[in-house]
Amino acid sequence: MILELHVQTRGDLLPDPENDPIRAVFYHIVNDVPEQSDMPTTLTGMIAVGDPLVPEDQSVSVTGVSDEMALLVALVELIRKWDPEMFIGYEIEKLSWGYLIERAYTLGMNLNMELSRVRGAEGGGGASRYEDEQGGDGDIRLAGRIVLNVWRLLRSEVALQSYTFENIMYHVLRRRIPLFSFRALSAWWEHRTQLYRWMTVDHYLVRVKGVAEILDHLDLIGRTSELARLFGIQFYEVLSRGSQFRVESMMLRMAKPENYVAVSPTTRQRAHMRAPESLPLIMEPESRFYSDPVIVLDFQSLYPSIIIAYNYCFSTCLGRVENLAKSELFDFGCTHLRVPFSTVKKLEENLNFSPCGVAFVNSSVRRGVLPRMLQEILETRLMVKRSMKKNKNNKALHKVLHNRQLGLKLIANVTYGYTSANFSGRMPCIEIGDSVVSKGRETLERAIALVQNTQRWSARVVYGDTDSLFVLVPGRTRADAFRIGAEIADAVTADNPRPVKLKLEKVYQPCILQTKKRYVGHMWESADQEMPTYDAKGIETVRRDGCPAVAKVILIIISITFSTSLCPHGANLYAMYLIHLYSLTDYSFFFHSDRGWMKKDRRSEPRTGERVPYVIVSGPPGLPLIRLVRSPHELLADPALKVNADYYISRVIIPPLNRCLLLVGANVHNCCAVCHDQSCTSGVCDRCRERPQTVAVSLAAQLHGWERRRHLVLRVCQSCCGRSNNIDCRSLDCPVLYARADAERQLAHEPVFRKLQQEYFNCDF
Repeated sequence: MILELHVQTRGDLLPDPENDPIRAVFYHIVNDVPEQSDMPTTLTGMIAVGDPLVPEDQSVSVTGVSDEMALLVALVELIRKWDPEMFIGYEIEKLSWGYLIERAYTLGMNLNMELSRVRGAEGGGGASRYEDEQGGDGDIRLAGRIVLNVWRLLRSEVALQSYTFENIMYHVLRRRIPLFSFRALSAWWEHRTQLYRWMTVDHYLVRVKGVAEILDHLDLIGRTSELARLFGIQFYEVLSRGSQFRVESMMLRMAKPENYVAVSPTTRQRAHMRAPESLPLIMEPESRFYSDPVIVLDFQSLYPSIIIAYNYCFSTCLGRVENLAKSELFDFGCTHLRVPFSTVKKLEENLNFSPCGVAFVNSSVRRGVLPRMLQEILETRLMVKRSMKKNKNNKALHKVLHNRQLGLKLIANVTYGYTSANFSGRMPCIEIGDSVVSKGRETLERAIALVQNTQRWSARVVYGDTDSLFVLVPGRTRADAFRIGAEIADAVTADNPRPVKLKLEKVYQPCILQTKKRYVGHMWESADQEMPTYDAKGIETVRRDGCPAVAKVILIIISITFSTSLCPHGANLYAMYLIHLYSLTDYSFFFHSDRGWMKKDRRSEPRTGERVPYVIVSGPPGLPLIRLVRSPHELLADPALKVNADYYISRVIIPPLNRCLLLVGANVHNCCAVCHDQSCTSGVCDRCRERPQTVAVSLAAQLHGWERRRHLVLRVCQSCCGRSNNIDCRSLDCPVLYARADAERQLAHEPVFRKLQQEYFNCDF
């Protein structure tokens, strides 16, 4: 059941449950029943105080009540009738279910008990003030119900700059919707003629239905259910608990039949465990531009494969070599272990030693729990993927199988982390963690040596990172690169025990290697691929800690440089030209809120983890940068504020652009694209007055362009809002909002241009 509330607010203040009444409740119920069932699959409706307006959509159920308390009673009766498993809201801390519970508390009604499935159970409360003060997420816990705060869940589903409902709708469903202020929504609802109430109703109906469409498109409910079934944990634990909890759930199910008992170390025991000694191999790349093919090879599930191949497990580890001859207890992970010397003598022919000096018994003596679990996971995943290929036409089954193989992949990749989480781990063992890392490093080093020492390939490793190799084959064609890459993969795979396998992932041509974990190139995944794919890691085009303008400029410049071999001077000029093309939305930075703000409106304080936008504006010389920070709404409302172009160009855009262009021989700092005369104070300089016809045409063209741009932008907003008046949209995620504000600012210069035309050219326009 998805819920949204319309609250009668006071002016520009945000809804406050202590003062602002609820005027209407909008809900959307999704009933997951078989297709042949007679029960309805969805129900959309509203409960409103007073005489409600009947929406144009006849499928919307409308209920009118006398006052706010009657509204709450009617909602409780609706919930008891449908008995939903889940309560869902896009933002449940300040609105939706959280506001509903807090408002009911203000009216003297304990809604926690009414919403719970267990009578008399209050649950964990709502988005309580205690949780807010402690910096928690403000989750609502109700007995027998699952409560989902959608915007928080989407932070791990999609990587975006902003997680507002409007931005999610655009990036997930490719649909632009407007955002209206609470002041405008309240004015439309309370209008004496009720002519505008339909706009408020339409706004909230779009939101409740939109949340359902987002969840269905991302298959969030179905995927979470499948993961819960796979891991053997509860639905909400998939969303709220970490990877260690999932690994432990599967591991203990396999350990119990063999009568193993898991260790539960205390915080003090974890603190006294030895520090990690082994590090993965991360080479420093040869930073430059590569026009020859660069082969990228990747070990398939390296750490899980090492655990399986060498039988690394809690149940097969005998400790470090220097402790094997001791008869007394010695440190082992968070606890202690004693291995009699007689036992070591019996097993000396069946031991294998990791590069960091830790002994393990072979699988012929005892098959470890972790290797057996991981082998079953990887084999099951291969079976599921084969089944996916056979059932491509069955979309429902294909979706379930995809979720299952994804869950198997995730659990396999985080198993190593369970053994090495020495700070917050539930059962860490540094001997196992160090053994896996050191063996992975040794495997990668042997692969590098094999590539470097094989003369027929004439290849050179230019970068290596944990489980991947970047191999340069100078003077070879792309087809030769794929052939050599396949040979390297087969040779390295044959040099390692099963299931360790090196896989040819892709070929870059051309590419740029900047530093560790930062590279970009044109990706070719097969020899017969016609067009390459842009692929980047770690650079500003895929990072979210800067402004979008940086990513867009670098993406265009790099793509053109790769495709056309753009000369350094051309790259400089084009970069400076692109910098001035983007709208204000591309110059917004975002930071994670820590709830340390104090505002005039206490309800406007950002939520924990919310990404808050801000821009840098121009100011007097010498003013600290923090004094130039403004919100985008302030910039749009005050015509005197301007974006600090010098700061963005010199401090934000040019440095990362230079890091890429310097590797191809360009330098943005040496470029000067300024050729305008800024000494003119009369509007038209003396040199331009000598060419009156040209200036007249130029002024008229600029005025026409400004008016036309404003007209076109306004038509876009009217189309989005569905009406020709009351365009009060204030969505900061929509670039059209900034374009509209920019067009208004340009038209503000119209009187000056008209005056110049009349003064110098005696034209009557």
